Amino acid sequence: MGRLLVVIFGLMGTGKTTLARELAAARGWPVLHSDVVRKELAGLPPTAPVREEFGRGIYDESFSARTYAELRRRAAEYLTAGAAGVIVDASFKSARERRLVQELAREQGARAVFVLCECPRETVRERLTRRAAAASISDGRLEILELQEQDFEPVTAAEEPLLRVDTGGEVAGALAQVEEFLRQQGVSAEGREA
Repeated sequence: MGRLLVVIFGLMGTGKTTLARELAAARGWPVLHSDVVRKELAGLPPTAPVREEFGRGIYDESFSARTYAELRRRAAEYLTAGAAGVIVDASFKSARERRLVQELAREQGARAVFVLCECPRETVRERLTRRAAAASISDGRLEILELQEQDFEPVTAAEEPLLRVDTGGEVAGALAQVEEFLRQQGVSAEGREA
């Protein structure tokens, strides 16, 4: 059971996508970004800005469920094809979606591990302000941050194994913590069981 489904999750602006890309580059594993998949399903280019009200349009409950189902489908394809690991980058704000990704991993003979990205609120605010001025795959923005915080279901023991990583500093430090966490799960730097 050395194959992993690595779920990198948390609130907007906490550095999930950056960390997921760095881990994918370091490991040579495929990475799935919910922002990209969501926009593909909507027929939009990845960096097309979508300024919906919180929980509306392509961010409403039913479209989000479609997005997460597609993430699981693609992850299953990679695992079926023999990938040692697959990285999924999404908020995973609901305990139900976190449970469904665990079930998918079990069905594929893999393990789901969770990496919760956290950083100081001021850092998140700075990132979201910068993001608003640049082309980004994410539509996270300052005015909906508090609503997402209120909507985020707490992490529990059901999400073990779990690493809470501070993503407020340099990505290299966060990546090193994730690599150590994966080693603790019995996976070598090459992605094989240690």
